[in-house]
Amino acid sequence: MILKKTVKALDIAVFITSRAVVKPVTTEEIASGLSLSSSYTESILKELREAGLIRAHRGPGGGYQIRGNPEDITLWDVVKHFEEVHSFDALYPDSDHPMKALECDIQHNMQTLLQSQSLSDVAVPFMPRDARVSSMLGQFRLKPLPAPVMPRAPNSVFQLSMMM
Repeated sequence: MILKKTVKALDIAVFITSRAVVKPVTTEEIASGLSLSSSYTESILKELREAGLIRAHRGPGGGYQIRGNPEDITLWDVVKHFEEVHSFDALYPDSDHPMKALECDIQHNMQTLLQSQSLSDVAVPFMPRDARVSSMLGQFRLKPLPAPVMPRAPNSVFQLSMMM
């Protein structure tokens, strides 16, 4: 069936998709967010990078982001780099073997299900509290607010002394 490493690779890909909205996600954030060791996380990140699914940014403010549009990357795109797609002809040379048909159907159904779900379908966007909305606006620059105007008449009895 599906290896533990494959499940963790899916978790990491979904985590990066949901967290890399504003800035790249670091290895430490991924490891602590998914309760994994840093070395295990780095080994999976290396395989995901070699598969062309994520990209790494080095230096301050660096980390990992999904390469391309998460709507175009299916869960199967992640799984197929970690799992072996079996050819059951070698395991069951007899074409009438009942286990051959069963295992072919299981593999086909799993592949079809994973191909129907994209990373953006399963990832819940996460916006950090300290993220600035203005950085997401990109090219738009807001004009400064006009200076406040002092009223010519008092607004209340308490402001009457300030006007005299």
